Amino acid sequence: MTSPISIVLRKELKDALRDKRSVMAAMSYAFFGPLLMAVAFYVLISQLTDTSDVKIEIQGAEHAPAFVAHLERQGVVQRDEPWPEGQQPIVLEIAEGWDENIASAQPARVTLTADFSSQKQRTDIRRVEQAVEGYTAQLTYIRLQMRGIDPLITQGVNLVKHDTATKGSKAAILMGSVLIFILLSVFFSGMNVAIDISAGERERNSLELLLSQPLTTDQLVWGKGLAASAFAMFGGILSAILIPIIFKFLPLHEIGMSVSLAWPLILLIIVLLVPLALFATALQLFVSFRAKSFKEAQTYISLLLMAPMLVVFGVEFARVKNQILYYLPLTGQHQALLDIIKGEQLNWAGMGISAAATVVVSVLLFKLISRMLSSEKVVFGL
Repeated sequence: MTSPISIVLRKELKDALRDKRSVMAAMSYAFFGPLLMAVAFYVLISQLTDTSDVKIEIQGAEHAPAFVAHLERQGVVQRDEPWPEGQQPIVLEIAEGWDENIASAQPARVTLTADFSSQKQRTDIRRVEQAVEGYTAQLTYIRLQMRGIDPLITQGVNLVKHDTATKGSKAAILMGSVLIFILLSVFFSGMNVAIDISAGERERNSLELLLSQPLTTDQLVWGKGLAASAFAMFGGILSAILIPIIFKFLPLHEIGMSVSLAWPLILLIIVLLVPLALFATALQLFVSFRAKSFKEAQTYISLLLMAPMLVVFGVEFARVKNQILYYLPLTGQHQALLDIIKGEQLNWAGMGISAAATVVVSVLLFKLISRMLSSEKVVFGL
């Protein structure tokens, strides 16, 4: 005999698949989010690794030919063509009296005029600053030598750096923000379905019809929950598969990074998302049934989605390091994903406890929703 839960599950899946908006919503965030991040990283890497000359306006070049020659060796050259419309010029002005200042060991005045808030010119401005700082260091070295002073006397500490970071651990810095898309895709992909099968069905007056059928509220809630979880998992699987493929096309090797996930690791990521999808659906169904209308449910869930975003972003950017994070819902999955990207040893105990805790919280929420549906106020949205 067919289980009532499977009957409700098939019914909700058929209804959801008929709604193209739900399918597109499940796909759009999981696909376009990582794609937009990849484009942004590609532009950033292109700027950081750009070896072409920086063309600026050099005023007073006749006062310091040696300085201008140094700038040219560093890839900072005189600009001959006009600046593009809407772009502020970068001007390096060499003041008069350069020779006198150099001869008397006085600072020579050089003025850099630019829009330091411009994102497009930030790399060019930094390269000009580095070229000027390099020439200043050379002048200081020569002046000290001419006076019989060892230039090393200005170096109080000789810091020698030994970088033990692997390409994977370096990539974790970059991929930490991308991994957030995998986690949040679970929350966003099933959101429309969760609202439609709860507050939506109540507005269509079909919820009481379902409750009149020979099935318990527990079976009804689990059938609906598993249907919405299927869409949530679809988004998570799509993100987990697409992100490694998309980022393979990025020139990460040019900045000393590498992202390489074998299929067993991708499958492990997908397994980690299963309890999270159940938790996201349970939370969204709980809020939707508490709302009095479809629009109210959309508003509440939109606000609710800020909670996991704040948690994940807070842990990521605040760099909170606490072992308890490995054992909590959501943060446990996030820490496990970071360890996978870094190629570090996985905390299997933390992963298991975090998954179990996530499932337990989800089951408790489903139980609470089941009790709520025994109230006419919830069923009729009173």
